[in-house]
Amino acid sequence: MGLPFWKRSAGRDGAALLARVIEVSRRPEFFGEGKVPDTLEGRFELLALNAGLAQRRLHAAGDCARLAQAFTDQLFSHLDAGLREAGVGDLSVPKRMRAMAGAFYGRVAAYADALNSRDRQALAAALGRNLLGDEAAPHAGALAEHALALAERQAALAVETLSAPAAWSA
Repeated sequence: MGLPFWKRSAGRDGAALLARVIEVSRRPEFFGEGKVPDTLEGRFELLALNAGLAQRRLHAAGDCARLAQAFTDQLFSHLDAGLREAGVGDLSVPKRMRAMAGAFYGRVAAYADALNSRDRQALAAALGRNLLGDEAAPHAGALAEHALALAERQAALAVETLSAPAAWSA
């Protein structure tokens, strides 16, 4: 592969990573009775969790700033397009995007604190609150275990494999 891939083609690699994050965030096993609601909000919340995991790994690598920025730019372009497809008017999109960005970064920070300290209970409470609407939701513990396992797996892998399926199976 020669030089690190992300220094040559951050846009292409950011798009590949975003495609994987979107695919993972739409897996049917996350949705259903007692799980993440299959709504725009539920999908956003699961996307925020997985995108946050990707960002966490990119930032831990230290030399992936261009890739991390390309990934984040494409993520928000995807969210903007989703709002427009859902019929949100052009004048309302910027306001909604600011709210989504605030929600996204708030979740990323809350999840990062719990992931960094490997605090399963804090992560389950945050995931329950954000994804399931209840800090004590029964499925929150399983989501926390899944997120912790993914974070651990991704930390052990080379950053250039982050868009591969193996990086997203706990």
